[in-house]
Amino acid sequence: MTEQQTDRLVAQILQRLRPPVLVMVTAAEGYRQTIRQRLAGCGQRLMLAMDETLEDAAAWHQLGDVLPLSGEPPVGYRALLLPFLDYPQAADLVNGTLQNPVARRLHDALLAGVPVLALRYHCCPHSELNQLRGAVVDSAYTAHIDATLARLAACGVTLCTMNELLEKLEAGATAAVTAPLTTSRRYLTVTDIVNNPSLAGKPDAVLTDAAVDYVKTKTKITLPR
Repeated sequence: MTEQQTDRLVAQILQRLRPPVLVMVTAAEGYRQTIRQRLAGCGQRLMLAMDETLEDAAAWHQLGDVLPLSGEPPVGYRALLLPFLDYPQAADLVNGTLQNPVARRLHDALLAGVPVLALRYHCCPHSELNQLRGAVVDSAYTAHIDATLARLAACGVTLCTMNELLEKLEAGATAAVTAPLTTSRRYLTVTDIVNNPSLAGKPDAVLTDAAVDYVKTKTKITLPR
């Protein structure tokens, strides 16, 4: 096995150890292929919740493990993504109408303090997608939608662009590593070292046995031949 193959294998194994990001894949039309491609290259461990009757369901299977839209989410997932949040879904949550699995999952995530990130392309009347569809931005109904989305944001849902979503995911992964260092826990795990290798070199760093073995193995692998 070459050094490159070894590095790739180690990265794949360690990615599986990270808490997953739960992606709720719903049926809203527009930008689906582009959004899927961007998520595929985000470098995060993804778990997808979706209805298998979606026309592009097979393509989404390539991004990660799949569970039914109404299925139980993985324990300890670190963020919930809504790439296709539309206005009816947003209104359901704001109005407390939890009759569909997406609204119930949002409710559970927000109640548990899990970060919720939603792309704004389908729900926001000011987005380029809705402008192409002919949305009138200065109507009374548009103002009503804006007010609903503001209430949704106040509930804890972050509405963002694709670039902003990926940046927040990356920042969240870094925060998950550095935040415990401000508490009494000083032991660094393998996941801590993978996410931020510089932590192993800190004077006060204390590593678990597995983390020590990983650092030793990684050092041997990267030594020049």
